[in-house]
Amino acid sequence: MSAARITIDASHTAGSGKNTGIERVVRSLCKYLPKIAKARGLDSAQVATHIHGHFFPLDDRQRHGLVRMSRWEANAQEFVPKWLQWIPLAVADYWPKTKMRKWLRPAPSHLGGYKVPHLVYSQFVQAKRFVRGAAISPSTNDLLILPDAYWTVPEIWNTVARFRRSGGFVVTVVHDLIPITHPQFVGARRSEKFRWYLEQVVTHSDLIVAVSRTVRDDIASFIESEPTLRKDTTCRDIRSFVLGAEIQDARGSIRPIIADLFSATDRNTPYLIVGSFDPRKNHHQAIDAFDQLWGTYPHLKLCMFGRVGTSCADVIERIQKHPMLNRGLFVYHDANDAELQHAYQHCSGLLFPSIVEGFGLPIVESLWHGTKTFASDTPIHREVGGDACDFFELGSPQSLADAILKWEAERDQTGFRSQHNEKFAPMTWEASAGQLLDACLDAYQNRILRNRSRAA
Repeated sequence: MSAARITIDASHTAGSGKNTGIERVVRSLCKYLPKIAKARGLDSAQVATHIHGHFFPLDDRQRHGLVRMSRWEANAQEFVPKWLQWIPLAVADYWPKTKMRKWLRPAPSHLGGYKVPHLVYSQFVQAKRFVRGAAISPSTNDLLILPDAYWTVPEIWNTVARFRRSGGFVVTVVHDLIPITHPQFVGARRSEKFRWYLEQVVTHSDLIVAVSRTVRDDIASFIESEPTLRKDTTCRDIRSFVLGAEIQDARGSIRPIIADLFSATDRNTPYLIVGSFDPRKNHHQAIDAFDQLWGTYPHLKLCMFGRVGTSCADVIERIQKHPMLNRGLFVYHDANDAELQHAYQHCSGLLFPSIVEGFGLPIVESLWHGTKTFASDTPIHREVGGDACDFFELGSPQSLADAILKWEAERDQTGFRSQHNEKFAPMTWEASAGQLLDACLDAYQNRILRNRSRAA
C-alpha cells in the first residue's frame, strides 16, 4: 500500500468548551487515531485545525490557547474579574426580558455577552498559528479525515475542494441527519443550513462514514432523493462504524453535592439523564413519568446532566418551578467528566427518552459501566443497545414508569443497585478508531488500484 499521511481535523471541537456527543467523539478519535495509525505501520496521524484557507497541524502553543478558549466557553464568567461581574449580574437580576438575562448571565457552555471578547481571543490564537506557518501542502499521499461539526465552519469546504484537486483523499464522518429528517426540532433556517452542509459533504468527500447503520441509510436516501445533486460528482462510497464507549478514569474534582447525591452507600440514588436540553431529547416524558411515580414513591429521584440547548425554555421553566426541585428532581448544566463518570457508576439507572438520535452515546456509556439502561423504543436505540437495554414506548410516561417500577421490584429482591449485562460488550474507543481508520485505508487503497487500472 502506498503510505498515507493522515490528518484529522478538529476545527470546531479543539477550542470548544462543550461536552456533548460530537465533541466527545472528536476528542476520542483525535486521541486514538494517531496510535492506531502507528500500529498499522503508518506515520503517526496529525491533528489539525483550519485557519484562513489552510490546515495547520496543532502545536503546543496553539493547544494552550485552545484549552483556554474551551475553558472560557465552558464557564464564561471565569475569565471576567469579579469586580466587573457585579454590573451585568445586577442588571440581569432586574431585567424583564429573558433573552437579555441570558446575554448578561450566560449558562455553562454559552458565551452570551462574552462572545465578542472570546471571538477576538480566538482570532488572536489563530493568527499566531498562521504566522508560525508550516501549513499542510496536500499531495496524492494525503488522507484527510473530517469528523467535526462542519455546519459551524462552512468556510472549510473551499479548502477541502482544493485539497482534493491537489490529489488528497477526503473522508467525512457524519453524525446524524436530524435537521433534515426532523426539521421541527431545529427550525427552517437551521434545517436549510444543514442541508447545504450535507450537500458539501456528498460533493467534496471520497468516502463518507456514518456513526451508525441507520445514519448510513439516511445518507443514501438523501442522495437518491435530492434532485439538485450532480450524480457524477456525488460520493457513492458510504459506510458506517461503531462509536466507542469506555470512559477512562476522568480527571477533575467531584463536587460534594454530586458525590453525596450519587453516594455508593445510598440505595436510592437518582435515575440519571445525560444529554443537552433540547426538544428532541424528550425530557418532558421522563418528568411526566416521575410525576406519576412521586405520588406513591416519593423517595425516587431523577437527576439531569446537560447543557442548556435551544428551544428548551419550557422544560427549563417547568424544572425551575417543580415542587420536587432539589428534593427529588436535580439538574446540573456544568457537570465535568469526573462527575459524569461518578454518576454513571452510582445512579439507579440511566434513562434515555430521546425521540431521534444519530447514535445515542449515553446508552453505550451507561452499559459500559454495567448500569441498568432504559431507552425509548426507536430503531437507532435498538441498533445501539440491542438486548442489553430495557425499552419503553416513546411518548408514553406510563410505559417508562412501569419499567422503572419493575426494576425497583427486582432490586428489592436481589439487593443489587444495578446489574452488569453480559450480553453487551461495548466497543472501546481504540477499537472504534481502528474501525474508522481501516475503512479509510481500504477506500484510499481502492482509489490507488482504480487509478493504476486506468493508467494501464
